[in-house]
Amino acid sequence: MDVGLSNIKIKDEFDRIQVFFILHTSLFVFAKFYYFLSYNLSFANLFIVFLWLVYSRFFFRTLKNLHYSYWTFLGVSILVLVTDIYESLMMNNDLTLFYFFFFSLVFLLIASYLLRTPLFYPVVSWWEYDFRYRNDIKVTVSFDDKEEIGRIVDIRGDAGGVSLFDDISVGKRINITPKYNDISCTYEVEIVSKRQHSIGRPYVYGVRFLFKSEEERSSFSKLQKYWQFERKYKQQAKLLVNSNDDSK
Repeated sequence: MDVGLSNIKIKDEFDRIQVFFILHTSLFVFAKFYYFLSYNLSFANLFIVFLWLVYSRFFFRTLKNLHYSYWTFLGVSILVLVTDIYESLMMNNDLTLFYFFFFSLVFLLIASYLLRTPLFYPVVSWWEYDFRYRNDIKVTVSFDDKEEIGRIVDIRGDAGGVSLFDDISVGKRINITPKYNDISCTYEVEIVSKRQHSIGRPYVYGVRFLFKSEEERSSFSKLQKYWQFERKYKQQAKLLVNSNDDSK
């Protein structure tokens, strides 16, 4: 999977995210070493500390390359840190160890919160093969005197994810027009990131919407509400169909 980033502001924001993550990792690993030296000085525990070093390295690679497996590592890390925080207070009664783990968790949560935008991680429902229940919106994408059909797969804040088979360079500005009767506005967006999960699948572009007027912003607000409504409606429709099939 190839991921590219454009826009100096976005790159600076990603650098800040990596700094928070490095702070998290440093405190976490230091806390593990501190626990090893203070409470469990053994070869087996030293090997466990080494394993956490390897784990942290792989975790950082998922962040650096913007792999979706980052969120799996995040869930494991939060579970481990919450357990470590509990044990540092209830079993070891060690405030120093508690602060190491606590602030490690805080820095990790800050980094993950900043990563939640579709500019870094567009949410794509690859697992949903039935297009009747895919939470996306069909759009016409215009660029270089061409018009292609794409799909908006994610909208959060002033950013979104656009799925398209055409290979467009990061940093380029394109126009997208949703195919929906109540929304006839064409939006100019800047491609900030792109990724291709595997050969044969479309590119997924993280885009920033560039509003030229309050009318466009108002229309975009309707688009967001429509996308959120469609997502909930399709989820409910799928659950209803599955429940009916199970009852037969």
